[in-house]
Amino acid sequence: MWARLDDALIDHHKISDAGDRLGKNGQALALAVYAVGLMYCNKHLTDGFLSDAVVKNFRHVEQPLRVADALAKVALFERVPGGFKIHDFHEYNPTAGEVKKRQRDDRRRKALDRAARNGA
Repeated sequence: MWARLDDALIDHHKISDAGDRLGKNGQALALAVYAVGLMYCNKHLTDGFLSDAVVKNFRHVEQPLRVADALAKVALFERVPGGFKIHDFHEYNPTAGEVKKRQRDDRRRKALDRAARNGA
């Protein structure tokens, strides 16, 4: 699975604003947690939801919940009960249902191709 990252994020004002809230290396921290969050959601088909427990385990940075809160304050994440949602996740990424359907269709197509090659 691939995660889509906009190349404008490297100098996006929301990353800068979150970074300013975090202090030293703040922009790098904000960008890291945003990217890791996006990859996690795509890998685990969470439709953009990150539980607090998941974020706490982002060991790529110190105090990942603090970074996620900073991302929420600038509207890259949204604070929801039990965790965070990535803002506009489905504007740029498929839903879990769409991914699962595509995977089912791919498996079916490959099975038909194998059967045709084997003369079945």
